[in-house]
Amino acid sequence: MGSLADITPAVYAQPVQEAHGIPLPWWAKMAAKVVLARLLPSYRARKALGIFRHGRMDYDFLGHSLWTSKVFEWHRQFGSGAARTVLELGPGDSVGTALFATAHGADRIWLIDVGDFATRDMAIYREIVDSLKASAPDLATRVDLSDRDRMLASLNAAYITSATGSLAAVTEGSVDVVTSAAVLEHVRRAEFTTALAEMFRVLRPGGTACHLIDLRDHLSGGLHNLRFPERFWEHSFLARSGFYTNRLRSYEILAMMEAAGFEAAIAHVTRWPELPMPREAMTRQFSELPDDELRIADFAVLLRKPVEGH
Repeated sequence: MGSLADITPAVYAQPVQEAHGIPLPWWAKMAAKVVLARLLPSYRARKALGIFRHGRMDYDFLGHSLWTSKVFEWHRQFGSGAARTVLELGPGDSVGTALFATAHGADRIWLIDVGDFATRDMAIYREIVDSLKASAPDLATRVDLSDRDRMLASLNAAYITSATGSLAAVTEGSVDVVTSAAVLEHVRRAEFTTALAEMFRVLRPGGTACHLIDLRDHLSGGLHNLRFPERFWEHSFLARSGFYTNRLRSYEILAMMEAAGFEAAIAHVTRWPELPMPREAMTRQFSELPDDELRIADFAVLLRKPVEGH
C-alpha cells in the first residue's frame, strides 16, 4: 500500500474560454436557468433545451471509462484489498459506472443521486458493453440489457435517488471505493461536512475515495459565481436553479476532508494560465485569495480511510 505523501500532482493547462453549449453570456444563462427551473420542473424537459445537464456520462463513454480505470488504478496503488464494492456519488445522466466497475471486478455497486436522472436508453448501455469486449469479454453474457432496471439487478447494483441521505442505506465499513466526477462542488456548503462524514462511515479501513471536483462556475466555464456575496448565493432560491456550486476552494475542501478523518492528496490539478476574470469583479470573500488558488479550474483528490495501526 503506497503512501499518499509520495503523490506528485500532475498539472494540466486550462485555456481561458467560454464553455461549449448555447451561445449565451453567463448572466443570460443564469437568468434563463432561474426562470426555467420554475416553469419546467421536469429535468428531462429542461435538459432538452441544452442548458441543463447532470454531467456528460450518457455520451462521453471514453471519459467515463478512463476515469473509472484511474479510480481502480489508484485503489490498487494506495488502497488495501480488492475493490469489490464500489459506490458512486452523483452518477447523473447515466448508470454506466455499474458496467465499468463490473468490468474491473466489482461485484456490489451503489449509485447514489438526488433524483432519477439516468437515461433508460439501452442503446447507450449496449454501446458501453461493446466497448468493453476486449477487457471484459464475459460481461455481455452476464448483463441483462433488456431494460435499465434489469441491467442494474443483473450487476448487483442499487440505484438510490434520495440524495446523500441515501448513504444511510449503506452498511458502515462495507465499501472499498467511493468515486464521483464533478459532483462534490454541488453539495450545499452547509451539508458538505455531513456528506464527508457519511462517506468516511461507509468506507472500510484501507478503502479509497477518488473525486474529480470542478471549481468552474457551471455557467460559462469561468469564475462568475465568485461575483456574488455569500448571503445571496446560498439562498435556496438560487440553490434550486440548476447552477449552484458551493464555491469551496481546493484548500478548504482538502482541509475539510482531513478533518473528517481521511488521509488526502491531490492527484492532479488543472489551472488557467491567468485569472479568467478580473479580481475587482469578485466579492471580497474571494478577491483576496492568492492567484495560485483562484487559477485552479478543477482537481482530483485521492482519499484513504486509515487502517488502525498503520
